[in-house]
Formats: sequence, C-alpha cells, structure tokens
Amino acid sequence: MIWRIFIVCSLVIVAAVSVFNKGRRPSSDATTAPVEPLQPGYYIKGARITEMGPDGLPLYRVEAEHIEQDPADNGIRLEQLTLTYRTPEARDWTLTAARGFVPPGSKTLNLAGNVRIVGQPVPDMQPAVVYTERLTIDTETNVASTRDRVDIEWGTRRLSTMGLVADLKTERLRLESAVHGRFVPSGR
Repeated sequence: MIWRIFIVCSLVIVAAVSVFNKGRRPSSDATTAPVEPLQPGYYIKGARITEMGPDGLPLYRVEAEHIEQDPADNGIRLEQLTLTYRTPEARDWTLTAARGFVPPGSKTLNLAGNVRIVGQPVPDMQPAVVYTERLTIDTETNVASTRDRVDIEWGTRRLSTMGLVADLKTERLRLESAVHGRFVPSGR
C-alpha cells in the first residue's frame, strides 16, 4: 500500500513540476524570425508601355516617371504620366496627369492631378485642350469620363462644365451639366 501512495505522490509531483516548467519556457512563436515588410511587386523608373491594337499597330502608349505595383492588392500606381491614344483616323490624343492608379484586376486607369487632354479633332485646325482634376479611362472601350469640373479650350472657344464622357475612338464628347461657354477671343 505504501508503494502505491509513493507512486501516486511521485506522479503528482512530476505533473506539478511539468506544469510549472511549461509556464516558464519561452514560446516557440517568440523564436521565429521577424516578418519583413512586403516589397513592391515591381517598380519601374522611366517606363514606356505600348498597347497594340487588333490591327497590330500601336493603340496607346503610356510613359511614366515611375510605376509601382502594390503587392498587397496588385494595384498599380503611376507618377507623372503621359498617355498617347491613336484614333482609327491616325490622330493622336495626349493625356497627361500627375498620377494614375489601376485598381487590382481592372481595365481602368484613374488619373488625378492637373489632368490635361490635347488632341486635334478636326484636321488642319487648332488642337482642343481639356483640363480637369480627375479622369477615368476604360482601356477596353476607350472611353474617358469625369464628374469633376472640366474646362475646354479650342482656339478662341472656351467651355466649362461639370462632368464629361469622351469616346476617344469616335472622338465624341458629351458634356454632362452646368455648361457655360464663350466663343470669343480671350486668355485663359
């Protein structure tokens, strides 16, 4: 009987020491290496990207001071960019902006910061210039749109509006609301 009590007491003491020591041991999580911050998916300085049309000719070209992919969501950020779009009639429209963003998995380019569009909708005439602060371009349909204030200059003509939709393929521009214009010579 004494041996049974001794064995039970010994097992209780071993169990108590094990529980006590387990609380004092460092956890295995504390020994793992620190997590490094995510690195960019890619980063390009002085980038030039050309998208070809179905006919094999350049459809549009994007030039940017730098382009960076966010590895967390695969969104793409562009800085100081110029986008040149060629119409089916071989006329170029040039869009410039301080920055741009392509959302993850999207075919749209969101431009912001001193957005400017320059093009020659009618051959042998002065170019038209469109100014706004934000513009979204659907690269599949080639439609640009904004709800922000838009100022348009074409020679001596001046128009201001809130919002526009521009079909770059057909070179059609739809002004959304609050259209105000002057068709007399004046400075900007």
